[in-house]
Amino acid sequence: MADSKREFPNFQRLRGRSLAFRLASLVVFGLMLIGFVFWFIIRVEVNAGEILVLVNKTGKTTPDSLVAEWGDQVVLYPGLVHAIAAKTGESESDIPTDFKGIRLDVLTEGRYFPNPYSVSAIKLSATVIGQNEVGVLVRKFGKPLAFPQTVATSPDERGPVEEILRPGRYNVNLLAYEVHKFPAMKIAEGHAGVVTLLSGREPKAKNTFTVEPGEKGVQHETLGPGLEYYNPYLKHIDLVDVRSQKFDLLKSEAIQFPSNDSFTITIEGTIEWAIRPDRVAEVTVAYGDAEDILNKIILPNVRGIARIQGSKLQAREFISGKTRAAFQERLLAELERECWQQGVDIKSALVRDIQPPHEIAALISYREQADQEIERSTNEMSEAKSEAKLVEQRELQERNKAIGDARRNVVTMTKDAEQRRGVSVTEAKREFEVSKLNLEAASKEASALLSRGKADADVVLFNYQARAEPLGHAVKAFGDGVTYAQQFFLQRVAPSITTVLSNTDGPFAQIFKQLQSMERPNAPKGGQ
Repeated sequence: MADSKREFPNFQRLRGRSLAFRLASLVVFGLMLIGFVFWFIIRVEVNAGEILVLVNKTGKTTPDSLVAEWGDQVVLYPGLVHAIAAKTGESESDIPTDFKGIRLDVLTEGRYFPNPYSVSAIKLSATVIGQNEVGVLVRKFGKPLAFPQTVATSPDERGPVEEILRPGRYNVNLLAYEVHKFPAMKIAEGHAGVVTLLSGREPKAKNTFTVEPGEKGVQHETLGPGLEYYNPYLKHIDLVDVRSQKFDLLKSEAIQFPSNDSFTITIEGTIEWAIRPDRVAEVTVAYGDAEDILNKIILPNVRGIARIQGSKLQAREFISGKTRAAFQERLLAELERECWQQGVDIKSALVRDIQPPHEIAALISYREQADQEIERSTNEMSEAKSEAKLVEQRELQERNKAIGDARRNVVTMTKDAEQRRGVSVTEAKREFEVSKLNLEAASKEASALLSRGKADADVVLFNYQARAEPLGHAVKAFGDGVTYAQQFFLQRVAPSITTVLSNTDGPFAQIFKQLQSMERPNAPKGGQ
């Protein structure tokens, strides 16, 4: 007993350790199990190009009073949430998770762990609208559309949504919406798009072909060339060719009418026309396509006008080129006016051939040829007269030109003579003034020369007087000029004589003899 008591505590300790280990193992296993469930069962991976829609499997149901008013709704959209909150008094933020139904908002790419007991997670592909496509959302929830409305214009209406989806990617909840794809409308060059609104305001003006913008019916404004993205539930677009069209009035389509003299005339021609750009919608609604326009507007008008204008002329007048041209001008003018008022623009109306009756065609042709010959002769005479008048006018012009040239020459010569006379007078005046100045200068120069000559003469006279006065005193001192001359001579010669010449017969001695024998004519007698 003592041994068993001593071993019991050890047994208790071992037993306690085993229980703790088991509990720890259970906790670890439980955590691993929870992780496995969350990762491999509950985890939802939303890849690129996918969306996740959550559906509440458990929770409260929509009140019966709302079901009676709104119908059986399975999508928890904002209008229904607001109505439930108003009815039950619950918070609008809690209703999308507390009530059964499809949640309207979607989850995009990522990792999520929704509760598999209360929520079903459904992966869907994102909606892609391709190039040259248009998408239209069709709402599966909400109130039914009121007649005759074709699109949903408010968030709580069921049916096609007014707004469109252009090319691109959209995260659309395909449990709450359907996406209908349509090709975009390509309006080529030379065409216009006539728009008909299938839903809109009621037109104010009744019984009209077109309505105001926003009103239900055919719109007055049309669409130009290009790619048009539109909602087929809201709009209908008709392509209308607004290019020029040609129609040949040949054979069975040729126009026949009686002339003024009761002969049947057949006319073949070509008409070029187009719809007026400002009345495309109106003409399309009122008359139809191009064939309808041709049969309802153009052909009745052209046949009626041709008959009215053609019945004013006789059969023979349709062969003449001038009459045909006048008929074609009247036909085009009347056709343009009538068709323009009905929304059609007539570009041209060409008469290609006019066929008179066979029984009178030859006679009319001969008469017409004679008339043409007479007209040709008359035209030649008129041309000859015109040529003669032209020659006369040319000669008259030449004569007038010669007279004009002569007058211009006379005027030119007169002006030249007057200019030369003026120049000569001016030059003569200038030379006269120059001569006067030269005369004055010569007079002044002569006076200066006279004064200078008189002064020079006075100087010479004074010089001679100064030289003659001492000479006169010297002659007076010697008694006469001869004596003074002898004395002057001797004074000049004596210093130069160095020897006495012994020969008295030589020429030099003769000089002295002559001096000795010379008489003094002014010497006084008696030695005075």
